[in-house]
Amino acid sequence: MIEFWRGVPLITVLFMSSVMFPMFLPEDMFIDKLVRVIIAISLFEAAYVAEVIRGGLQALPRGQYDAAKSLGMGYWKMHILVILPQALKLVIPGIANTFLALVKDTPLIFVVGLLEIVGMLNLAKTNPEWLGFAMEGYVFASVLFFIICYAMSKYSYNLEQKYKTER
Repeated sequence: MIEFWRGVPLITVLFMSSVMFPMFLPEDMFIDKLVRVIIAISLFEAAYVAEVIRGGLQALPRGQYDAAKSLGMGYWKMHILVILPQALKLVIPGIANTFLALVKDTPLIFVVGLLEIVGMLNLAKTNPEWLGFAMEGYVFASVLFFIICYAMSKYSYNLEQKYKTER
């Protein structure tokens, strides 16, 4: 299932959720377009996060599993107390990268008729009161995206330094 979500472009997933999915619902059932798009983006991004975490789990040496088993830990206890804390330290950069990609992919929802900041700017350009202010709006949007991405990147870097595995 992960290969399906990773193999399809996000714009296709958004189009399917907003246009095609309602065709398969019963006539008396309605799900708001925003809810459908949020679910679609969540499934899409969850596939990428799952792959990042899978990579972290595979990066751990087999000895960690064996040591936890030798202490008599069961499957869940072993994973919660030994394996996942180590794997999550390794995947901090990958998860941060996935979330940054999510932030940068949000303007794609404009394609399915929902507005976010860039879509609102395009809509504002058609308003006579805002004529001539398109450049200021795009500068504001770019500064806003930069601040969000930079803050997430710095936070990720701080987490990496805090949980550094090599001393």
